[in-house]
Amino acid sequence: MIRTLLITMGLFTCAFMAAFSHGITNIESTRLNNTEEGTTGNVSLSLDGRIGGSDKIALGTSAKLIRAYRHDEWIALISRDYAEVDSEVNTDESLVHLRYLTKHTPNWGHEVFTQYQEDKFSFLARRTLLGAGIRYTLSSDEPLQQANNFGVGLFYEEENYINTSTKNENNVRLNLYWAYKNKVHKNILYTSTLYFQPEASQLSDQKGLWQNALTISVTSTISLSLNWDMEHDTNTPDGANDTETSYNSVLIYNF
Repeated sequence: MIRTLLITMGLFTCAFMAAFSHGITNIESTRLNNTEEGTTGNVSLSLDGRIGGSDKIALGTSAKLIRAYRHDEWIALISRDYAEVDSEVNTDESLVHLRYLTKHTPNWGHEVFTQYQEDKFSFLARRTLLGAGIRYTLSSDEPLQQANNFGVGLFYEEENYINTSTKNENNVRLNLYWAYKNKVHKNILYTSTLYFQPEASQLSDQKGLWQNALTISVTSTISLSLNWDMEHDTNTPDGANDTETSYNSVLIYNF
């Protein structure tokens, strides 16, 4: 059993790392896996390497914690991505996201959140935000185990850039999202999340994220997540692509 587990972990940690740093943090992918009161969380690890014409190593780690009560919910997310090619570091990113939800009914609630993000090898040096909104959950009957979640709110955003002509930004943005989950099998969960975040005073300045994940439970505590993401930003610095698509696979330890 232990040997099989070690082999499985070794195979699954050979993953493709997403090369694009998301300005939008998908907190809903964490929430969709939590439906009961109590404390849940997970630690994930992704690893990508190459030896040959050029040597490469990339490591991604994250920790997620949810504390749910009957009328309240706390969420904490911490992640870090690091990569180097030929002993030269080219990725160094950190993220902290905190969120608190008050449930007025099983379907309705309001939430407040804050976030800090930095990326030493991107034009975006630092991003901080503070926001609030309302959330509505529409659940379906078992045994399909499907759920739709909708949210609307506002947040204040500060973005500081380096090594670019793009000016630092202080914006108020709308935050609209839809999150869907479907337990297609007893050990397979599909989730899809769509975010749309236009600038409140200039709606043509838009950010968006569409993220899909297929999570497969390997054991009672270990699962593999396969992700496909598309992110859009109409105001990227210095001619960077407005739309980026990425994919990765992540090994997750649940507790």
